[in-house]
Amino acid sequence: MSQTYAVILCGGSGTRLWPLSRENFPKQFLALHGERTLLQNTALRMLNVVPLEALRVISGAKWHDLVTEQLASVFGADNLPCGVIIDEPFARGTAPAVLLAVEDLMRQGACDEDVMIFAPSDAFIRDSRIFAEALKVAVRAAHDGYIATLGIAPTRPDTGFGYIREGKALAGGYYEAEKFVEKPDLKTAQEYLRSGSYFWNGGIFIFTPKSLYSELEHTDPELFALAKKRALRSEFGSVKNVAFDVAVMERAERVAVVPLVNSGWSDVGSWDALHDDVLEVDENRNVITGSALTLESENCFVHSREKLTVLNGVNDLIVVDTPDALFITRRGKSQEVRSAVKHLKDNGMGSVC
Repeated sequence: MSQTYAVILCGGSGTRLWPLSRENFPKQFLALHGERTLLQNTALRMLNVVPLEALRVISGAKWHDLVTEQLASVFGADNLPCGVIIDEPFARGTAPAVLLAVEDLMRQGACDEDVMIFAPSDAFIRDSRIFAEALKVAVRAAHDGYIATLGIAPTRPDTGFGYIREGKALAGGYYEAEKFVEKPDLKTAQEYLRSGSYFWNGGIFIFTPKSLYSELEHTDPELFALAKKRALRSEFGSVKNVAFDVAVMERAERVAVVPLVNSGWSDVGSWDALHDDVLEVDENRNVITGSALTLESENCFVHSREKLTVLNGVNDLIVVDTPDALFITRRGKSQEVRSAVKHLKDNGMGSVC
């Protein structure tokens, strides 16, 4: 009888929530909503679909101890499965990471017909029940020979996501994925939203190794050759950096999409997203984390745990205070933090990044 595994992709090192998130302490390790971190909440969600012994995390080797610590604080160190953490020697993109995890799982005893769920560690999902039900449909699609993905029902015409176009309905309660499209301009994103046929690509993949390798043989023969001889780990240093979408999903023949609707999903990709999608606002649409006072101020976000921050008579501001950096920007401009971080690095201040 086949088994289902869940693998959490925990290799990112982004700075989109700088100065709270840093290159050496990315957002998946932060508690942004409640007491648990994004990684811990992701792991707990997966247990609605798989048992703890079937849970794995693939992460950069430098974060091995931190991942262990965060998992142990939730499940208990003695309860963690053997081999729960799969160390990624280098950052090589999601395609090599996924294939490395598949390779390691098969060395641990997984077989070609087992279903493997891959999901990012840094997303927020308000309704875990809806997420679990969608994953169960995707597992059925994987058993039927498809590489499945969850399509996030868009709530706005966002230009920061890739999109998936829904095709014809299939018997198992899922749909053909007609095509994957790159991040659109605003006008195109508005058209996608109106059509009702496009979903955000949340980077969640569900498949059996048999189906994956069958597709990979023609979508990326170079990676297939390494996967076939189980050489990903031994040759990882020379593997190309490529996303799983590019290496597999965009050119695969049998891809299914399962709509994820009303789950409260957010990629927490910016301070604006944290304000709009995750945290509760007050009567003036302000979000306060820590110690802050807002007077005659509206639609602001304040993160200030080290000292009192007072906003007086201002609107639409983001203020993030940490011990070594203070970031202030306009609402709607928080994605530009990447430019600020680059400027810091270019001017010899990379120690705060």
